[in-house]
Amino acid sequence: MNDNARNRAANSAPEALFFDDFEQVSEKVRGKVALIDGVLHISADLKGDLNMVALVSRLRRRGIAKLEFHKPSEFERSYAKFAVRRARGQNEIQQMAIDLIARAHKAGASDIHIVDTGTYTRIKFRVLGLLREDSQMEAETGRQMISTIYGILGQSADSPSFNAIERQDGRIVKRDYLPEGVHSVRIHTEPIECAHAESGTGTFMALRLLYDSTRATGTLEERLTALGFAQSQCRDMDFLTKRTGLTVISGPTGHGKSTVLKHTMEAQTETAPEKAYHSVEDPPEFYMRDVNQIKVTTKAEGDYDRARRAAAYINAIAGGMRSDSDVFMIGEIRYPEAAVAAIDAALTGQSVWATLHANNGFGIVTRFESLLRSAGYRDPLDVLCDPNVLAGLEYQRLIPKLCPHCKIPWREISRAARGMHIPEDVYQRLSRVMELEEIEGDSTHEGIFVQNYEGCPHCLSGLMNQTVAAEVIVLDMDILGLLRAGRLTEAHAAWREKGGMTYIEHALQHVRQGLVDPVRAESRLGVPWTFNKFFDQSRTA
Repeated sequence: MNDNARNRAANSAPEALFFDDFEQVSEKVRGKVALIDGVLHISADLKGDLNMVALVSRLRRRGIAKLEFHKPSEFERSYAKFAVRRARGQNEIQQMAIDLIARAHKAGASDIHIVDTGTYTRIKFRVLGLLREDSQMEAETGRQMISTIYGILGQSADSPSFNAIERQDGRIVKRDYLPEGVHSVRIHTEPIECAHAESGTGTFMALRLLYDSTRATGTLEERLTALGFAQSQCRDMDFLTKRTGLTVISGPTGHGKSTVLKHTMEAQTETAPEKAYHSVEDPPEFYMRDVNQIKVTTKAEGDYDRARRAAAYINAIAGGMRSDSDVFMIGEIRYPEAAVAAIDAALTGQSVWATLHANNGFGIVTRFESLLRSAGYRDPLDVLCDPNVLAGLEYQRLIPKLCPHCKIPWREISRAARGMHIPEDVYQRLSRVMELEEIEGDSTHEGIFVQNYEGCPHCLSGLMNQTVAAEVIVLDMDILGLLRAGRLTEAHAAWREKGGMTYIEHALQHVRQGLVDPVRAESRLGVPWTFNKFFDQSRTA
């Protein structure tokens, strides 16, 4: 495909001809053809398809005679975004749901919250980690949309139909329902107490938009630097990719664990293509180039039993371990049996990567210990803290970045207006962990910056994108020995003395560099700026 053709594709839209003709063919065909400037571009894997032949015949009768076939990979890269997919839902409610996802994507939202309160339905978007109101609708319309999203747009691991009194999970993967750039949408619902609902029960639905960022390239250091990791942290993560054993990535929901794991895996496939890469996820969140993503399946189609689903997850991990893998990824360790399987995989000499929910880097060890005890281990730390098993720990949180075009220098704000930007208690905590000249600025320090709530044409209320605050812990014999003895506080201190940087210290680096607002940052960290001092005091007490 030459440059002129690429430019035409980039600046053209599918012609208005498609609805009557294209809606008569299968979804498979619609997603692999694009009509641009009177030329029908076709993915080569449709050659000979009877639906494709019938479509071409109809279009030729309309005067469209020129066809161009492309390798599937080239079509996906250059033409898929112009593919003629169905743009209309089966009914008005379905179309409203499709439009809602598209609107959230346009706003840059990571999540959609839909709350049926019984008397009305409220919709919020999470943008840059912050919730904001999107819209409201009448209760019945909202209930119908919740049911449509779960039962028609979604595929469920729990039940094929929506039930307002049950907790349910599913996902949307059909590209007909998703805007360009969104790989899938994860669905979670919860029944909630609503005094004004007829039955006393309402519904909370959370939709997580999983963006397709597979075009990212480069070394692991380049990828992690773009995400906001410090240079020393990039070096530590790169070191962990070059050794065997288990590395666990942790952080709250929605703080980028899967994104970091995806970049870590893909970077390895580029720098070490001679190795075999496998992953087990339930469900897969992103497509990963050159990684064999093992599906979690039960024997019976439509089997929604949670216990059998858990067993299928463990079986998939076992299958991955038998697949001659060099690097093995476990999407999330959520069952005791999965924790055992991760350790077994590490003991086979593989490099194993996984995610786990914990409240800081060393908290991963505590969480793992709990899972292993549930699996029947009497002395789990003896097994986990073997140098052949546990290699590294990483914990992270995402913080909104200040808009570089309109952020406000702290030293330019009048004394009277300062409290509107940084409350006194936050300033006092900040002054205990930063030098005064770093905050206020002087001849050698620029000082900190704060959010411009009015914003500018470049941003959303003074914020633009997010950056990571992380801690990367490479485990050595000294630290593992302390962890094995249950001396967690001493292990943390030993790591700090070896140059370890906590996620709070990393966030402070961002504050010093004028990248983040100190109030927004502290709010997203989940602990006060002085938390490390409390930790140090407990160690010396």
